[in-house]
Amino acid sequence: MKKLIYIFLFLCSGFLWAQSADQKKILEDSRSFISLFQKKDYDGMVNMTHPAIFEKIDKQTMIDGFKKMFEKNDEFEIEMVDTDQTTFNVSDIFTTADNTKYAFSSYPMKMKMTFLKEKFDDDKKKMVLGMMEAQGMEAKFINDTTLEMSKQSMILALNDKTTSNTWKYLNYDEANPLYVSIVPVEVMKKAKEYYANLLIKQKENAN
Repeated sequence: MKKLIYIFLFLCSGFLWAQSADQKKILEDSRSFISLFQKKDYDGMVNMTHPAIFEKIDKQTMIDGFKKMFEKNDEFEIEMVDTDQTTFNVSDIFTTADNTKYAFSSYPMKMKMTFLKEKFDDDKKKMVLGMMEAQGMEAKFINDTTLEMSKQSMILALNDKTTSNTWKYLNYDEANPLYVSIVPVEVMKKAKEYYANLLIKQKENAN
């Protein structure tokens, strides 16, 4: 009996070690993903993205969209604010019925948006802040042209046949039709529950 218990404990410890290795990989990749974003290395970001999304949108189209938003825009400039590396958190590793492994990586995202052609008075500031709040963001104006935004963000980590059993990533965004068309229903349900709990904890810690 003791021998069987030792074998059982050994197998369990091996399983937990494997999970920890996956979580470590996801944590490292999540930090790298944000670093690539800050460096505007869109090719690197695309390489880390789950391939299913490129069945819906061409890679170069996605890269061009990033460039237009963050580089070639004469209306505003967006800057990603450095994120504290210790604030990244990774969930347990889950597995679907068809053996897709998945997990969630969360972090506080902060950005600055500077408007190049417009200054905001108090009424316009109030309107913009209301729009940001409706998108789940905390926001404040630093001055009449620069808006600072923050949001608890989450990345989905997926490991399946289409990724050759490596970890690839998608930004959690229920409002995005591409996200809805790609992510398995089981994962969507779990992601929604996990993200809601994150927001609840965030609000509790703020009070």
